[in-house]
Amino acid sequence: MDVRVVSWNIRDLSGDPLAVQAVLRHLAPDVLCLQEAPRRPGSALRIGALARSTGLRHVVGGRGSGGTALLVGPAVTAGSARAVRFPVAHWYTRTRGAVLARLRTPSLELAVACVHLPLGPADRVDHAHRVLAELDAARSVAGGSLPTVIAGDLNEPPGAPAWEAFAGLVGDPAPHAGPTFPARRPGGRIDAVLVSEQVRVLGYGDGGAPENLVHRASDHWPVLAVLG
Repeated sequence: MDVRVVSWNIRDLSGDPLAVQAVLRHLAPDVLCLQEAPRRPGSALRIGALARSTGLRHVVGGRGSGGTALLVGPAVTAGSARAVRFPVAHWYTRTRGAVLARLRTPSLELAVACVHLPLGPADRVDHAHRVLAELDAARSVAGGSLPTVIAGDLNEPPGAPAWEAFAGLVGDPAPHAGPTFPARRPGGRIDAVLVSEQVRVLGYGDGGAPENLVHRASDHWPVLAVLG
């Protein structure tokens, strides 16, 4: 089976939550990596409700991971999964972190990391290296060769330092993909699904998400990668 991986910054569900649901039903992800998922008290309930409304289940993340979260579809089995928080510059700086999991589908077994890198350039690189260290530990359990996906809002364009930090493990399957932010007048590509060389990418883009719904839902376009 093909595996549909979607990464999307949903802006804390501060837009139209019904539009978020409609976009996700249109994209039909098997694996959903969220950034700016609910992260306040009660976040698990809100993420759980989103999962149920879109035929997914919430595996990990939310408040304990600074607003990153991983949801999966019925055909995906989640093995080890964890949420991590990373240090931020100040007490008033937005919380940051990542979720990591080993996932099994009928056709693929993957190590997946969902990330939302900080606004500060040095902090982005620091967090990228922290994600790589977490993934290295997870991959070593599987003999170090587990195909890997890093999906998220990287807050910088391709070729910038955090992308380069990830490049030793995962690559950009669509160097000519269009911009993702801001949703209404996209000017920069800061959201991506990056994959290791063992992963075959059959399709990549916005999945034909309806423009009017995306505008109501978030300030980012979703990214869909179809893996085989």
